[in-house]
Amino acid sequence: MGEKYKAELKRINGYLKEVVTFFDDTGKPIGHVMNPLMVEFHPRDIMQIFVGSLLVSSPLCFTEEVWTLSEQLKMENVYYLTLCSVLAVVLFVYFNFYRRKLKGHIIEFIKRIVAVYVVSALSVVLVLFLIDKFPYETDSVIAFKRVAIIGFPTIFGAVVADSIK
Repeated sequence: MGEKYKAELKRINGYLKEVVTFFDDTGKPIGHVMNPLMVEFHPRDIMQIFVGSLLVSSPLCFTEEVWTLSEQLKMENVYYLTLCSVLAVVLFVYFNFYRRKLKGHIIEFIKRIVAVYVVSALSVVLVLFLIDKFPYETDSVIAFKRVAIIGFPTIFGAVVADSIK
């Protein structure tokens, strides 16, 4: 008895896909399944990250509780918050995009993680700046804390939006 299925990588319409062909007991193909292989990083991914981060960051930027928390939270807690988010994003990206496919795609893996953080932070900064709650000139520590606190849930929105294909 031969293999029940065979998986191969193919580029279809410019995108990398995993095509799985299923065989019957005689070895005759009986069906195909095409899965998107999301190991390449495209400009549309940046847009998805931006939209996902704006969806989460926008309502949070308008809350007085976050502004007050950024003034009261110890810097040590802000660092821990940031460290937890880095760990969570790295694990989410690895397990949802690159598990068993990291070899040969490490640069794309790093680009995706950096893009999630940079685009998410910029979306938070943009909204805070537009509502005049980003005091970078008068109190850069508070400005950083606000970006870190709002950025914590924002990066999750960004990475989830990026995973939708």
